[in-house]
Amino acid sequence: MSNIIKPTANQISLTTANTVYNAQLVFISTTATAVITTANASGNIGSFTLPANQWMFVAKGPTDTVSANIAVYATSSAYRG
Repeated sequence: MSNIIKPTANQISLTTANTVYNAQLVFISTTATAVITTANASGNIGSFTLPANQWMFVAKGPTDTVSANIAVYATSSAYRG
């Protein structure tokens, strides 16, 4: 089965908290194991470990932020699986 990603902005290197263009769906990829954290104005929403050489979509609110403990690549996107 193929997956389709539609980038809606340029990819950024992400470590510190960022809204990633106020995206509601963020495509994140990494070459090394990373801890990804989402947060809002009230504090951390949650976190998960993204294994090395993997990718994941993160659904979030437009003003929620995403951060990582190491540099990961992130872009605002749309997805169809």
